[in-house]
Order: sequence, then structure tokens, then C-alpha cells
Amino acid sequence: MRRGRSIEKRTRYFLGCEGESEQAYGSFLNRLASEAGLKIHIVAVNLQPAGDSLALAEKAVRACKKEEDRGAIAAKSIMLDRDKFDELPEKGRRAQALMNKEGFASIWQRPDHEGFLLRHFPGQEHANPPRGYSMTALTAHWPGYRKNMAAADLRRVLTFEHVARASGVIPELHRFLKEIGLL
Repeated sequence: MRRGRSIEKRTRYFLGCEGESEQAYGSFLNRLASEAGLKIHIVAVNLQPAGDSLALAEKAVRACKKEEDRGAIAAKSIMLDRDKFDELPEKGRRAQALMNKEGFASIWQRPDHEGFLLRHFPGQEHANPPRGYSMTALTAHWPGYRKNMAAADLRRVLTFEHVARASGVIPELHRFLKEIGLL
């Protein structure tokens, strides 16, 4: 009788992602967790197309319920751009209320994903580029950056130290990383 390898169970964490860039970031965190020997899996789900913060939150709730049908989810989080909250503050408040009610931790990216990534670089932890300028600010520190990069491309530049640096100034990221065991 041939014995197969048993697949070790991993603790699953849901991460709702505003788009492909956030989904790749979630996959990048999976790589860091694997390198650290953690037995976890971040289920990074792209919520597009969705639109405003409330539509994204509603879609995250539905997507997470589908994932829970496939197996237990230890914790639920969502990455959202703060500029979308600021555009439609009432929908943003309703999105946050829904996330709170459903037990999601919200990781607000200021003003967007590129501004979030900028805080990963030395000396940029407190950078706060205005809306529309975060890509320019980020590419000054990461010349090869482009939107929707794959996790492997992120990993070629970003290290655990980058993530730890950003988590020092982004409390929601810090909480998420502690929850999954990376910090």
C-alpha cells in the first residue's frame, strides 16, 4: 500500500482586497509567513468590481461567507483605500459599521495602496502624499513599481523589515500581522 503525504492543515485568514494590488500584497504576506514557518494561509480575495467603500464591504461579507463554507476562517480583514471613504463619507461610515458588525478588521490605506506601500520604505513611514500623488512619491523610492504587480515582484523588493516598518505606523496592519503570527 502506498502512503501519500499528508497535507498539514493551515489556519485560514480572510483578507478582502480592493483590487489586484492588494490581492498580490496578501499573497506576498503568505510568502513571508511561509518563509517564517507559519502554518497559515491568507485567503486574499479581489473584490472588484465593486466601487465605493460600502459596496466593497458588502461584497467582502458575501465572499467571506463563501470561504467559510470551504473551511473555518480564524479572522476576517479588509483592505480599503481611504480616499474612497473621503469621497463618499456616509457610505464609508456605513461600510465601517458593517465591517464592525460582521467582525472584520479594516485596514485603511492612506490615501490609497501606493501611499500604503510608500510607508514601507526607510524615512517614509510618516509620508502623507495628497490624493493623486502617492504613485509619484512611491516610484521615487521604488522606480520599478507599477500597479497590479505580482506577489513575486513585490517580494523581490519588499522584505519582512519593510512590512514591520510600515506596521509601526499603520496600527491596522500591525494588528493583522500580530493576528496571523508574523509579528
